[in-house]
Amino acid sequence: MEEEKGPVCVTGGTGFIGSWLVMKLLQHGYTVRATVRSDPECNRDISYLTSLPRASEKLHIFNGDLHHPESFNAAIEGCIGVFHVAHPMPDKELDEESVTKQYVEGTLGILKACLNAKTVKKVVYTSSAATVAYSGNNKEMVDESSWSDTEYHKSLEMFRTSSYVAVICMFLLCKLHS
Repeated sequence: MEEEKGPVCVTGGTGFIGSWLVMKLLQHGYTVRATVRSDPECNRDISYLTSLPRASEKLHIFNGDLHHPESFNAAIEGCIGVFHVAHPMPDKELDEESVTKQYVEGTLGILKACLNAKTVKKVVYTSSAATVAYSGNNKEMVDESSWSDTEYHKSLEMFRTSSYVAVICMFLLCKLHS
């Protein structure tokens, strides 16, 4: 995205990775559209983002909620790139299937918004090493063609499972539209 400094979207812009990404993109002169969860219970102070150098001119905050994938449309519209960093932080009361469904549908909704925008040239997706690195066999060589065992993931925590399933769905959608 270096050749053109058009607007970029960072989903999950208030998280640890997302906020660092926002800072670095602003430092490099990008206009950044960061999404924050619109959940009223998630009333967080985002002054650490809005007080960054260049933020007053180049940072725009949008509501984005993985429960409502269409909520990302406005932030993505007109962007040349999207960094999908958002991931639901599972509530212990939610079951694995609900968390996985939310994350997969949210991720696919974000990708569809990228396709519909017609301006997005690149999508960068952050996930977890758990999507490829954990299969129960520590002696296997892992590379970009490695996929973890779904059943093994189900024996682990929700975060790993939802990340894994979302990566597979994202991979398939990208293959369909490449």
